[in-house]
Amino acid sequence: MTHLMRPIASCTACMQAHSWVPWMDTIQQFKCDPDKPFAQIIVPTVDTVRYTFLVDVLLAAGKHVLCVGETGTGKTLSLSAKLLDGMPAEVQPVFMTFSARTSANQTQDIIDSKMDKRRKGVYGPPAGKRCIIFVDDLNMPQRERYFAQPPLELLRQWFDHGGWYERKPPCAFKNIVDTQFVGAMGPPGGGRNPVSARLLRHFNFLSFAELSDESVERIFSTILGAFFRKYFVESIANVTQQLVSGTVELYNSIRTELLPTPSKSHYTFNLRDMSKVVQGIMRADAKTTTAPEQVLALWLHETSRVFEDRLTCREDHDWFRQHQVTLLQKHFGLAYNQVVSQERLIYGDYLVPGAEVKVYSQVQDMPGLVKLVESYLEDYNSTSTSPMKLVLFLDAIEHVSRICRIIRQPLGNALLLGVGGSGRQSLARLAAFMCDYEVVQIEIAKGYGNNEWREVSISS
Repeated sequence: MTHLMRPIASCTACMQAHSWVPWMDTIQQFKCDPDKPFAQIIVPTVDTVRYTFLVDVLLAAGKHVLCVGETGTGKTLSLSAKLLDGMPAEVQPVFMTFSARTSANQTQDIIDSKMDKRRKGVYGPPAGKRCIIFVDDLNMPQRERYFAQPPLELLRQWFDHGGWYERKPPCAFKNIVDTQFVGAMGPPGGGRNPVSARLLRHFNFLSFAELSDESVERIFSTILGAFFRKYFVESIANVTQQLVSGTVELYNSIRTELLPTPSKSHYTFNLRDMSKVVQGIMRADAKTTTAPEQVLALWLHETSRVFEDRLTCREDHDWFRQHQVTLLQKHFGLAYNQVVSQERLIYGDYLVPGAEVKVYSQVQDMPGLVKLVESYLEDYNSTSTSPMKLVLFLDAIEHVSRICRIIRQPLGNALLLGVGGSGRQSLARLAAFMCDYEVVQIEIAKGYGNNEWREVSISS
């Protein structure tokens, strides 16, 4: 298809050529480095190039920008990359993230610490610099009794009056100059609050729509393809597109079929879940993974860990596993038993205790796995002041493997749900020991507050 036949939104005007050109032709060809940290890989798409161009034009014109979109649409990533690498030398970026506990005083202190005194009553970035303050999760601060959000009211005072008052007597007014604001937020709901129109009127809005399937496939096939081509044999690299297409189809089916309900309120899935699947596949070891079937087994495992582990009832589990079987036959022409020979599909990087290079591989010997984890437990009890008396059966060991997988990933966080006595704390401690991590436990008691939280955070 020529650019003359493309939708107008996928093209931009080229002043030099006096014609319409596709957005992707306005940037250099992207080369993916699979050795970079996964969270730092940014694959350009038509959407991200278009958004970045609009942000660039608005900021160059001195306008304030607010990007709005669902979780996982790339707001924070795109804006952070633009402010860090794509701005003129005179721009000084400042990054802030709001939470429900953010106060107006904290916001004022952070911004004031980045400003120099120009003259009496006038503050700003260092001379010759222009400050752009990026506020992520703009609508997260908790609302007061009469629905005001103090950090946002402080920002609104700057927009309306050009500054704010010092909190120490004589409480002089501080004018803040040479400063712009860029914000990012999701729609209200899930802890995010509506924002006053008196603040929103100062911003130019950019809506980050959910990525199309074509864009999602381009992103993940670029990352996964670069990884496979660099480290694996050609037969494995050839299944990249099928892996990504199958993951996208599975993700879309889950979002359509497994909707959140009052009893399943955590059934919320976004593109970060898809990225966790790809990130898990990229833990494959090139020396031991030599056949496409081994990669497919890992793909089945990672999709189960990311999506199935969130499911709560037998019907949903059965639906998910049947869908896996269907996708395996549709995209790869293989039956489930041709890929997975074990009753349980378990992966881990703890199979060789004390190894310098931990290899993420499939568990083939289940009785041997039980003995291995029992030996880890013995080692833990011999060094701990509070030994644990546990009976380790396969279900418990599978939970330990799940926890190990999560905490070994960069930016990996786990929320363990279960009734009292189900082993959440004990298995988490054992998994941390198997990964050579230290455990810091926060004990919530009466009177526990922000100061106690800060003490634990500093000490750890």
